Amino acid sequence: MSMYRRIVTLAAALSLLLVVLSWQAATGLAVTHALAGALIQTTPARIRIDAGGFVMGLGERELQAALQLCLLGLPAGSSCDASLFADERAPHDVQLRTYFIDRTEVSQRAYLRCVAAGACLPSPASDADSRIAYPEQPVVQVTFAEAASYCRFVGGSLPTEAQWERAARGGSHRIFPWGDAYNSRLANHGAVDGNESVEDGYRFAAPVDAFPDGRSFYGALNMAGNVWELVLDRYAGPYDNHATAVDPTGASAGSEHVLRGGSWHSPPITLRTTCRAHLAEAERRPDVGFRCVYAGPAPVPQHVSPPENADAGLASP
Repeated sequence: MSMYRRIVTLAAALSLLLVVLSWQAATGLAVTHALAGALIQTTPARIRIDAGGFVMGLGERELQAALQLCLLGLPAGSSCDASLFADERAPHDVQLRTYFIDRTEVSQRAYLRCVAAGACLPSPASDADSRIAYPEQPVVQVTFAEAASYCRFVGGSLPTEAQWERAARGGSHRIFPWGDAYNSRLANHGAVDGNESVEDGYRFAAPVDAFPDGRSFYGALNMAGNVWELVLDRYAGPYDNHATAVDPTGASAGSEHVLRGGSWHSPPITLRTTCRAHLAEAERRPDVGFRCVYAGPAPVPQHVSPPENADAGLASP
């Protein structure tokens, strides 16, 4: 670990100790490791998304828009094939229970608190790497398991693909989190050829609270661009179930996990709310991060009594 990270981690650990000791003195209760983690949760604000349904995946209208965006920057006379988007098809109905999702991607600063508490392994990202090393930038270079550990530490989990997509597009068919029209200034992305670009104001990773005008229907930031986001689902090719699904979690087996959202290094076409990519479970990348979700309140059981005189008018046996 670099000297900078040692100092930040030590400061976070001392901060944690003061919080724990103060709480213990005030309450007289013993503090477990798990409770200590809960006491210092200063995660990004969480957005509540109420139970409901939406159409997940790429429909015909969105496909035509994707084909047009695919042509952006290509020589005149070029064409794009619909097969490029096979992984995103076909649209299917999904029902989700109430859940909460982080408003922003997890930052380097937030992740270091987990490291200080001993619940997370440090990211191997170098402090000398100006693309990704600042505290307000998203934490990157973490594996799927390390991202999942952080989410457990703050009382959540990685989002499913369905949870992620609904948070990005709302209950409608938004092509981008902010709407249907492509706007290069509303997300941190790369050039058409896949190289870095400063068109949006950032060559590399932006702060996790950047681009407020590009927020999603629910108010989530950077659901398009900045860093690809790991989700819970394993990658198994195109959707294999087009029937209505309730809280789907994807394939039960596979060595890769789905990525969503695009990044500072990826072309504009990856900013679409239905775009999917995938990454090996143990792989690390400087443009892959994550955010967490949290379970909503348990549904209240409803007892429905039969109406009065429900048997009225029935013939006696």
